[in-house]
Amino acid sequence: MKAIFIVLCRTGTVLSRAIGKITGDWFTHASVSLDGDLATMYSFGRLWAYNPWIGGFVKESVAYGTMRRFRRADTAVIKIMVTAEQYEQMQDYLTTMYAKRRKYHYNYRGLFLSPWKIRVHKCNRFYCSEFVTDFLERFGLIPVGALGGVVRPMQLLKLVELGIGAVVYRGALCQFSAAEN
Repeated sequence: MKAIFIVLCRTGTVLSRAIGKITGDWFTHASVSLDGDLATMYSFGRLWAYNPWIGGFVKESVAYGTMRRFRRADTAVIKIMVTAEQYEQMQDYLTTMYAKRRKYHYNYRGLFLSPWKIRVHKCNRFYCSEFVTDFLERFGLIPVGALGGVVRPMQLLKLVELGIGAVVYRGALCQFSAAEN
């Protein structure tokens, strides 16, 4: 068995604060990591740390980009156990997706309509929690629709209630230690 991690956080970006105010949710961003130390996380977010208007499929890390700017972001990390075969397929999928990242775009309309549970889905367009949910469904970790039609980052905590994962860390992103988890 291998572990993957769903990373939920609240950065200090204007968009993060606006999402929190509109939805009442604490966590406003979601990522997937296959690394026990969260060295590389995958999500849909800003392509450039200081430009909120251009987004797409990104690698994130406390070493660079937006997550470096907000390395002290309040974070919850959910650990999910997967088979070695699933893990390998996930690695291949993310590697391929990142290599072809220019064909993926940020789902701005979906994000802005999500607080009202209005789903706007277009091929190759995602916002962060939409991507994480699609990823979990794609590899059979959750049934399609188990988290609802429109999923916000906070709703990914339901993975714990469903017995799929466990919260293994809560605190500043930069203080996460793989050794403890």
